[in-house]
Amino acid sequence: MYSHRIVFIEPPVSLEEMYGELAKVGAVSPPLNLLLLAAIVRVKGYEPHIFDSPALGLSDKDIMNRLQAIQAKFVGITAMTPHIMQAGRLARLIKKEFPETVTLLGGAHISSTPEETMHRFPEFDIGFIGEADCSLPELLDALNRGDAASSVQGTISRRNGKLINTGQRTEKINLDTLPLYAWDILEGFPHMYKAPLFATHRTPATAILTSRGCPSKCNFCYSGCHIAISTYSAEYVIEMLIHLRKNYGIKEFMLYDDNFVMFRQNLKKFLAALIDKKLDFTWSCNARVDMVNEEMLHLMAQAGCWQISYGIETGNQRIMNLIGKNITKEKVRETLRLTCKAGIRTVGYFMIGHFEETQETIDETIEFACGADLDDFRMSFFTPLPGTKAFSVADQYGNFDNNWEKMNLFSPVFIPKGLTKERLIYNQKKAIRKFFMRPQAIWSYVRMVRNPTIAVRGACQLAKYCFNV
Repeated sequence: MYSHRIVFIEPPVSLEEMYGELAKVGAVSPPLNLLLLAAIVRVKGYEPHIFDSPALGLSDKDIMNRLQAIQAKFVGITAMTPHIMQAGRLARLIKKEFPETVTLLGGAHISSTPEETMHRFPEFDIGFIGEADCSLPELLDALNRGDAASSVQGTISRRNGKLINTGQRTEKINLDTLPLYAWDILEGFPHMYKAPLFATHRTPATAILTSRGCPSKCNFCYSGCHIAISTYSAEYVIEMLIHLRKNYGIKEFMLYDDNFVMFRQNLKKFLAALIDKKLDFTWSCNARVDMVNEEMLHLMAQAGCWQISYGIETGNQRIMNLIGKNITKEKVRETLRLTCKAGIRTVGYFMIGHFEETQETIDETIEFACGADLDDFRMSFFTPLPGTKAFSVADQYGNFDNNWEKMNLFSPVFIPKGLTKERLIYNQKKAIRKFFMRPQAIWSYVRMVRNPTIAVRGACQLAKYCFNV
């Protein structure tokens, strides 16, 4: 067993497990967190490998065969809440087959509920709390020296039958000091990865991150509560994009930042560099409606931005206030209008089944979405994830099924008082039907179709879901 080798694994999760009935229009994105950690430990002298099971279609048996060939001392598995069961099952198999392997767990779930997770999954030796950029290389070095995991801040580990939680690290990480992601060890990149339907203009395309965290305090979001806000410099991101173009032919990128526009001066530098250097990228991003203005939107369009996704969540002002959005319906309308005026396509993200949701507020949300300047529409189910403010108070507002495996946002686990699971599902499908059956929505999609075969297949899957045909 080689002490300088570490394998990072995205656990085997099918598209059906990720997206439910909408699996055939689901997407698989590169595991950005693993790519960065792999790059960090490689700089420190370790040999990283990545098994991206969803992208490669790897089964548990496939993973065991690969681990047998590599003989790595360390195996790190990442998991968000919906996939923690698959991660635990995989760790159990690894421990049975390779008992000397040190099993590590990272990701949002272990950070949000470390003790309970380690109790429920004894197959994991060590978990990481918060960002592991510094903790992981320190841990590998410590274990190879024979030191205990508890000597490393930002970890939770076992000693004599007890859990030792060293707490989340507090130092601020300068993202520009981190190496470029290890795309070179990712099998099939970029062609193995597909973006969500209608999410790209050109291929090859990839997701990237330019910042971490979000200043907002929405009660359903983990990012605003637990992740330190930081950003890469504009110069670093431009270097990253040039690297992706030169080595992988990337023509388009999707910014997966929670709130791409929060660092305004850095954003202006980034946009100016894209324009001045004539890099010819097309791209899309996420933003808050209260953090963009008309000048910024026109500059973004000039720099290649063709689509912005806004988290709107509801069309009822009282619920907006209750969930901590700190925006108004009037501001939503204004920002959507200005975005369209700049020539940028708009996507609205909504949720159904909020605290204090009623049939009347659902109808108001559907009417609001259909009447706003939105080109596209997404509606998931309100889910009180572990580590969020909503999680701790969900039982006060309705019936909450605290089953980690079901928390995929595509199945209702929280049912507000006065509503039923069946009613929520019916209303979600009704909202999708009403939005996409409008002439302006149809025309918006017709204008951007690049591949008619994919477009027809996606439309058929959406219709099958909404009409149960």
